Amino acid sequence: MMVRTFAAALLLASPAAAADFYQGKTLTIIVGFTAGGGYDLTARLYARHWGRHIAGNPSVVVSNMPGAGSAVAATSLYSATPQDGSRVGIIAGGAVIEPLLGQQAKYDARKFQWIGGRSTEPSVCALWHEAAVKKMADVYTIEATVGASGPGSRTVTYPRLLNDLLGAKFKVVSGYPGGAEISLAMERREVDGHCGLAWGSAKGRLADWLKAGKLNMITQFALTRAADLPDVPTAGELAKNETDRKAIEFLESDAVLAWPMLAPPGVPAERVAELRASFEAMLKDPQFLADAEKQALDIDLVPGAELQKVVDDVYATPARVIEIVRKTMAE
Repeated sequence: MMVRTFAAALLLASPAAAADFYQGKTLTIIVGFTAGGGYDLTARLYARHWGRHIAGNPSVVVSNMPGAGSAVAATSLYSATPQDGSRVGIIAGGAVIEPLLGQQAKYDARKFQWIGGRSTEPSVCALWHEAAVKKMADVYTIEATVGASGPGSRTVTYPRLLNDLLGAKFKVVSGYPGGAEISLAMERREVDGHCGLAWGSAKGRLADWLKAGKLNMITQFALTRAADLPDVPTAGELAKNETDRKAIEFLESDAVLAWPMLAPPGVPAERVAELRASFEAMLKDPQFLADAEKQALDIDLVPGAELQKVVDDVYATPARVIEIVRKTMAE
C-alpha cells in the first residue's frame, strides 16, 4: 500500500500531470505596482519566456494591481480565488513584513508558496562625491542630507534606523517622487545622497556616475555583502549589539525578497513543484538571459526554498526587535 501511494504521488507531481492542467490555459502574473517600473518590467520579461518552460505551454499574461506598496496584490493572492496555479504574483519585500509591523495587511506571508526570485537586490547609502561624508565613519560626526520619497519607504526608514541605532547624523528630506528625482537633487547639490538606493537599479541607471567615481557607497542593506561591493560594510555589521543587529537584519531581508515570485496558499503541491522547476529553467535559458541583459535586469536565481527560509526567519524575529523597527517607521 505504501509503495502504491508513493507511486501515485510521483505520478501527480509529473510533468504530464502539470501539462494536463496548464494545456490551453492562461497563467496570470499579478504585479503589485503600476506599469513601467522594475517589477512590471520583470513580470513582462517572464511573460515572454516562462510559458515554453511550463508543461502544457500555457499563455502567460501580466495584470497590474497596485496599492499599499503591493500589499493589495498580496492580499488578493492570499484570499481570492482561484488558487489552482493559474494566478501567481510579484510583490515587494516590504509587503512580506507588513503584517508584522501592525499595519493593515490581512495575510500571513509564511503561507504563500514561494516560487523563486530573479536576483537579490541590496540597497545602498550613496553619497555624492563632493559631499563632506566620504565613508560611514564620517556620518557619526558630520550631518549628511539624504533625499527621500515618503513615510514607509526604505529611503526614509533606512537612514532613520541608522540614526536611531548607530548614532548616524542623516537629515532626511522627504517629498521626492522617486529615485530619479533624488538623483537629480544630488547632482544639483540640494541633497548629499540617497540612502535606500537599489544597487541593481543604480548599476544601470547611474552607470555613468559610477564609472566617473561620482558616488561613494558608505554602507549597504543586505544580509551579506554584494559580490561587487566587497569593501562596503552591511549596516548589520555596524550594529552595536545583537538586538540592534537583528533589527537592521529584519529590514535587510528585503535584499533577498527583492523580486519574489509567489503562488497562493491553496495551490496544489505538484503545481508548485512544476512552477518552481520551470521558473528555474527559464532563468537559465539563453534567450531569456539575452532579453534580460537588454533591459539591464540582473539575473542570479534565488530558489523558492531559500525565499521560504528567509520569510520563516523574518517571522521568527523577537517582538522586542520588531518594536524597534515599528518605532522607527512611525516617527
